[in-house]
Amino acid sequence: MSEPIDLVTMDQLLETHREQQKQLTSKIIALRKSVPKSDKRKKREVNSRIADLEYDLKTKQEEEIRVLKAVDDGISLDRLNQLSLEEEQAVNAEAVGAEQPKKKVNKARARIEKRNAEMERLRQEAIKESENQVDLGVVETEAITKLVVPMSLRIKQVGADGHCLYNAFADQLKRRYDENVSYKELRKSAADYMRNHPDDFVPFLYLEDGDFGKYCNDIEFTACWGGQLEIVALAKSRKVPVDVIQMDGPIIKICDDEYPDKSPLKLAYHKHLFSLGAHYNSLIDQ
Repeated sequence: MSEPIDLVTMDQLLETHREQQKQLTSKIIALRKSVPKSDKRKKREVNSRIADLEYDLKTKQEEEIRVLKAVDDGISLDRLNQLSLEEEQAVNAEAVGAEQPKKKVNKARARIEKRNAEMERLRQEAIKESENQVDLGVVETEAITKLVVPMSLRIKQVGADGHCLYNAFADQLKRRYDENVSYKELRKSAADYMRNHPDDFVPFLYLEDGDFGKYCNDIEFTACWGGQLEIVALAKSRKVPVDVIQMDGPIIKICDDEYPDKSPLKLAYHKHLFSLGAHYNSLIDQ
């Protein structure tokens, strides 16, 4: 049976929808990262699953907005719950062959058929896109490899678990400075430096809630991805320069003027190696 409809404001509902969309995006990222790039069958299966998830959430949210608008238009909450129950009973009755008023059953059947058709369309589009798409991750990795070979470097793959920047940084510290440090320690180092120097970072951040403290806590205690600002915090907290090599554009040199006598840590930045997320690898000597 469907849950009773709770009365909320439109702003509250939209905020809930945004949070649900964020959670779905995280789930989709995890699903796509779990698929080997060479496994086309698994990739099709995952794309089909993602299409189902996106359709289900879209349908659910549209229904919630429809219900709330109906309440705002003066339909009582009890009446909406009653209509929802009647609609569900009509669908269930159709499934078991029970006799229901013809008009109601036909509407229920039409909704089900329309939903199934839309899901199949999205599924086929996802499959077609997967089969025809150029694997930008492979192209990018090959391009970075060509850039670093003349530097006597090669790419060392780092796990895509949300901690890639910190694990790549730790690998570089071990190789170039013989420092043993964990990604958790580096997360704390970056977060503490940013907390102590907020004016160096806040102007470059888009904070939906304006809570810089929460941003720093997420760096320290969650698997949120790191970017260039976090690299700056790591470089300054560990007092080392960092070179970031990417497919398009020059080498990004961080803190090289502050620590000119030190050997820079070397990272590879990938935009396309994994779907919906940037990734960092360690660049080690050949």
